[in-house]
Amino acid sequence: MSRRFRDAPVSHRRNAGFSLIELMIALVLGLLVIGAAFVVFQSNRSSFRASEGLNRIQEGARVAFELMSSDIRSAGGGGCSSESVVVTTDAVSLAYADTPIQGSGTELTLVSGEDASYRVTASSNTSVTLDSTQVPDATDLFESGDMILLCNARKSFIVEATSVGASTITFPALPDSYDLRTDEHAPPASVMVARLRNTRWYVADNPRGGSSLYVERFGQPEEVADGVASVAFTYLSEGANTYVTAPATWNNITGIRTTLVLTGDDVDGTALRRTTSNVVNVRSRTL
Repeated sequence: MSRRFRDAPVSHRRNAGFSLIELMIALVLGLLVIGAAFVVFQSNRSSFRASEGLNRIQEGARVAFELMSSDIRSAGGGGCSSESVVVTTDAVSLAYADTPIQGSGTELTLVSGEDASYRVTASSNTSVTLDSTQVPDATDLFESGDMILLCNARKSFIVEATSVGASTITFPALPDSYDLRTDEHAPPASVMVARLRNTRWYVADNPRGGSSLYVERFGQPEEVADGVASVAFTYLSEGANTYVTAPATWNNITGIRTTLVLTGDDVDGTALRRTTSNVVNVRSRTL
């Protein structure tokens, strides 16, 4: 037999592939690498969901506390001087002047003038005319039936608007035929008008099957923060050192503590749940 034929089996063995054992070892190692990568992916995904859920909870709490704090500090206030005395004596006027903050452990009600107030260029004891350079059309801001706050540097009145025109608001006659702009002890430039605002904060069910924090202004509810399981209000009275759910007198409150319980999406079968609080000092109308 020639040398060429004797060497043929050796060349065939050199070109052979992996053995079965080598292939099985490679498959096992590949599965281990894929499994490790999947575990890392799942861990990162859970961390991302947890971080995103916490961020949403924190953002919801921040927005809620910011808006609520603004309303609390505005209670009993408006565009009027702190020296302006409320003259009208109906229930709405007394609520604004004496008890602009009322509530319970789960609900808070605040009365104030709107943040925006408007200059008056002419007045009588039954009407005011707004500055047209500031308010081109009063019907965009006021409507018949609105409770409005009228004031100068000396006196304030809570009245109901009976009609609203492009620049004029009319209302029932003020006591003693008083005209805001002709008071010799109050400069005409101090005369202002604003809508009276009644604000209510509470938690209620939302349309998505959960619960949310709501604020209601002028009877219109608005969702502020999703995933709020509960809200608790406690109150600090002047001279006291503890917060209570029912103060002895509502006109003696100096601080309000709000506690929110917020929930988020489940992470690894466990629902995110956080409790956070915020304290707001009540603004004094005498300052």
